[in-house]
Amino acid sequence: AHKEIPPRGTLKWYGEMVLICTVFAITGTSTMVLVRPAVSEGLGLRGSLKDGPWSYRICSLVIMTPLYSAMLVLVGTVFGRHFYFRHFAVKMFSRFGIPPELMDKSFHETAKHFRKY
Repeated sequence: AHKEIPPRGTLKWYGEMVLICTVFAITGTSTMVLVRPAVSEGLGLRGSLKDGPWSYRICSLVIMTPLYSAMLVLVGTVFGRHFYFRHFAVKMFSRFGIPPELMDKSFHETAKHFRKY
């Protein structure tokens, strides 16, 4: 089941925020570390998101989006917050037009308990 969020402004709440920020930092960094070589070595495209070319940018984003979501749930699970980060990943995909019920049957039920920090 989901973990209750401590009251805002308490020491436990700040600890929870540090944990969540740590999960996002680890996920973002590790995703970039995995995607850059995959696009460069695997697809043979050279470049960067800033300087291009467009084929590199598009392939990076197409590979990065699902990998980031999967890594977010994986790292969140390691840190003991599986339900929070699974809900977050499903919400990310739903913004691309994928119905959340396809990935999580109980999405709307958990959304009632999902509180923004």
